[in-house]
Amino acid sequence: MPHSADCPEGRSQLFTFPRRELLQRLASAALLTIFPAHQSAAKLPAKYPVPSFRVGDKVSDHWIDEFGRDACELGEVIGICWEPHDETWGYHINWTGGTMPPEYYPCFDRHLTVGGDLRLVSHA
Repeated sequence: MPHSADCPEGRSQLFTFPRRELLQRLASAALLTIFPAHQSAAKLPAKYPVPSFRVGDKVSDHWIDEFGRDACELGEVIGICWEPHDETWGYHINWTGGTMPPEYYPCFDRHLTVGGDLRLVSHA
């Protein structure tokens, strides 16, 4: 049986259990059950406007690229953040398709996308 530095007492890697990943997945599933995405916008403080998109919504982003051609990407909202400096909502998007070659997708670039540039394709 293989052994590694992660198992100093000689325990086998075949019997190690990824407890951290399991607990993260269980917690994520439990939170989605307790706090559904469609209820999250209803509990915002009155000083914030209602976001245009919810977690799970399918969106598209259209722009003109550096060569003057129309470009488009499709994705799913995976996070929402209030941007206090611009006083607007920003969205984290997992890009799943678009005008780029297929090997570029899926892509999560970790950039906050301002809601004014996005268009709704379908609700979650």
